[in-house]
Amino acid sequence: MTDQPHTPEDGEDTPTAWRRATNVAKKLALGALVIGAFALLARHSGGQPIATDGAPEPERSPEAEFAAIVRKVAAGRSDIKVVSINGFFAELGIRSRSGRSHGQAHVYYDVETGRLGAGDMYGGTARLRGFVRELEERLAEMWPVGV
Repeated sequence: MTDQPHTPEDGEDTPTAWRRATNVAKKLALGALVIGAFALLARHSGGQPIATDGAPEPERSPEAEFAAIVRKVAAGRSDIKVVSINGFFAELGIRSRSGRSHGQAHVYYDVETGRLGAGDMYGGTARLRGFVRELEERLAEMWPVGV
């Protein structure tokens, strides 16, 4: 069938009606993609509201500060990936020296004593010790005598 110019008599099954329906569907799909992109950008940027002048910064809990420090230290190391953080306990994935596998490790911060405990499935790798050393330094800067 050849396309015909639009006329008021066009019904639902004419090429013009199909073209219009297709264009509407394309516009709706494009709108959904744009909304999804904005939602992803908002999620990726942390979704933090912009602080206005004179508004006090919201206080962060010690657990949130600990999580931020752990993530920041791990981001500086290509061989360590933060798996999860729950309170003052963090699970880590440590890439092996060959780079073919990952081992699991954990880090625990004792709030009362200000000490950091860590362990892994191999009994303390050099990569974990370096991570713990840097984490201890950052935590000491943040909380000199514990929280």
